[in-house]
Amino acid sequence: MAAVPGMYDYPSKSAYLHLVNYEAFAVQMAEIHKRNGFLDEAKAVLRVKNQITIQRICMKAALKLKEKSQQQETLYGLKTAFAIIDEVAEKG
Repeated sequence: MAAVPGMYDYPSKSAYLHLVNYEAFAVQMAEIHKRNGFLDEAKAVLRVKNQITIQRICMKAALKLKEKSQQQETLYGLKTAFAIIDEVAEKG
């Protein structure tokens, strides 16, 4: 799985879970190749698995940043709402 341009701009939980599933599939395929004696193929699959692991870790970090920014927006909105309520209370 090659990195898609903008892959981390709009991270989603489903994209993260897709990477988790793909990583698990790669591990299973590597084990099958090892068991059948195809060591070169197993090494190639494990290299792909390592790339997927890096992408998964980056996606998880992007999801955390997205959640954090959404929380900050919510807090800013609440502060603004309380400021408006305070202004109305002072006028009334």
